Amino acid sequence: MKDYSHLISARIFSNRSKEQTISTPQKKAFSKKAGLGWSLMLFLALLLFLLASRYLTLNPDVYFPEQKGVYIANTTFLLMHIIGSMLAILIGPFQFLPKIRTGRLLNLHRWLGRIYLLGILIGGTGGLYMAQLAYGGIVTRLGFTTLALLWLVSGGMAYKTIRNKQLEIHRKWMTVNYALTFAGVTLRLWQVIFGISGLDFLTGYLIVSWLCWAPNLLVAFWINSRDNSV
Repeated sequence: MKDYSHLISARIFSNRSKEQTISTPQKKAFSKKAGLGWSLMLFLALLLFLLASRYLTLNPDVYFPEQKGVYIANTTFLLMHIIGSMLAILIGPFQFLPKIRTGRLLNLHRWLGRIYLLGILIGGTGGLYMAQLAYGGIVTRLGFTTLALLWLVSGGMAYKTIRNKQLEIHRKWMTVNYALTFAGVTLRLWQVIFGISGLDFLTGYLIVSWLCWAPNLLVAFWINSRDNSV
């Protein structure tokens, strides 16, 4: 069977770029803006890490009532999803730091990347299983199943491209993958917004099973396409 993965990457991520002169003030402004965005991303990732860590106690009172029985009956896959996601959400922000990808820190970047992708494999497999039992029926199950599959596939492509030393394409797949990892954060942010707006939980959950990751994916594609134009 022929391997068409390189064609998929080529279609999704164009490597063509246009030369553009950036003055020193623009670089400083962009660096400050990027630093603020990175800090916010790390802060939200840490919050999710701490929130998810409560599930490791295996205390049923932590589970939301509608899924308590499902979680108790499927503890192994639930823990796979939680532990894998916790690893990925915490490691991800540091992998985007330019300094960690060069020089003496390069080996650290590589080892963190291996742990990150292992987290995606474990968390995505657990998530794919748990998606079939999601509260809300077919709509939420399709939403979370799609998320899990995209999470696993983009992680696999990130691994494949780095093994092939396609560094730029690898970085873009990692941007996509972490955008999907960040769905755990955006899911909870949307739930807060829906709660404040008075939307009932079931309706909100049906919506958030798609809304937690689809906009993230669009943002990742926008970031990657913007990089092509600079």
